[in-house]
Amino acid sequence: MISTRIGNYTAVKTPPKPKRRREFGVKIASVILVFFSIAFCGQLKFAVLVGDLPDTVRAEKGPYLINSDIYVPAGKSVVITAGTVLLFKNFTGLHVQGTLTVGGTMEKPVVFSSENDRRFNTEAAMNPNPYDWNGIFIHDDAIGTDIQNMEISYSVYGINTLTKFIRIINSQFHDNGRANLTIEGMPQTVTAGPFSYSLSRKNATVDGVPAKILSDPDSFKRNTYRFGGLAVFFIGSAFGAIYSIQTSSANDNLKAIDADRVNSLSVNHSDAMKKLNNDMTGMIVGYAIGLLGAFEFCWSFRY
Repeated sequence: MISTRIGNYTAVKTPPKPKRRREFGVKIASVILVFFSIAFCGQLKFAVLVGDLPDTVRAEKGPYLINSDIYVPAGKSVVITAGTVLLFKNFTGLHVQGTLTVGGTMEKPVVFSSENDRRFNTEAAMNPNPYDWNGIFIHDDAIGTDIQNMEISYSVYGINTLTKFIRIINSQFHDNGRANLTIEGMPQTVTAGPFSYSLSRKNATVDGVPAKILSDPDSFKRNTYRFGGLAVFFIGSAFGAIYSIQTSSANDNLKAIDADRVNSLSVNHSDAMKKLNNDMTGMIVGYAIGLLGAFEFCWSFRY
């Protein structure tokens, strides 16, 4: 407070309040805003899978972040497509009770790894380590797990299956803590490079009776679309070709009648025109059916 005497009066001037508190508050608010922005943006990088998996897990929607256990429930078939990446948090894993098909390729393997795997999570706060997540657990009633071109890493037990009815082709196991692959309680020796495991016909039995194992869960649907589409394509194309020939013949006949000016308005002309229209309609419908069959055939390759 500053006072100034002017004659018999004293003017009092109050100095401006310090700006420290306001500036400090602005800084705190900015820090909080940046923190939540980073956290929120980080969450947007990944799709999240929880609970029962959908029929098809597609790579285009990933990478996927797994916050809690995910399941292939009993009686359900799940396909994980080539190139899919699943990143697991601590104490989470994949439980298979139904039929799982992992359809990776050499160029696009399916990856099961830790959320700290910096190949896919560049903002991970820690380095990936064995025991980061639980692994894949296959229950004893899950007959028919088929895994091709998969990579599993940084888990506790890799794959632990209570049933021997599993097929693994060209897959890689690395940096898993307790084990890479355990089948019916027996740890398996897994090679450093691409590893494969499958049952012989002799071993693929239950109480001496051959078991129908590892059948493609979508084979019936795919074959129905594929062979049904081929049948429709050939039948439609055949009808289209027949009516195409008839259309050409009917058109030639109509031209011949039109050339005769005397009979151009006769009943023959009317019948010829009707025949031409009918043949053209049959040709268009036949080829349309064939095209529909071709589309159905191509659609079958989605399964």
